Amino acid sequence: MHNAHLWHMDLLVKAELIDELAMLARADVHARRRLDRFLYENGCDGDLRQRAQRGDKAALYYLVKLLRRRGEQIAAQQVVDEIDPADQYALELATRDSS
Repeated sequence: MHNAHLWHMDLLVKAELIDELAMLARADVHARRRLDRFLYENGCDGDLRQRAQRGDKAALYYLVKLLRRRGEQIAAQQVVDEIDPADQYALELATRDSS
């Protein structure tokens, strides 16, 4: 049943039913994680930032990874400082050597 639920989240993305996925993400951790991953894969830094500012840790991590992937290390560090400077994992992601 769990795998079917995860499959359903993936199907929503494939069918481009992102609004429906976002509705489910309000109460479903799997939908939230899948939505965050979709936003990361599609370079939606603004949406990830909004979600991170509302306390979504996965969105913060994906936002930092996205900024680093774009070569924006200073922006990645700034976003951690602004949103959650106490988050050691986010800080590690932002400052990790890219090699």
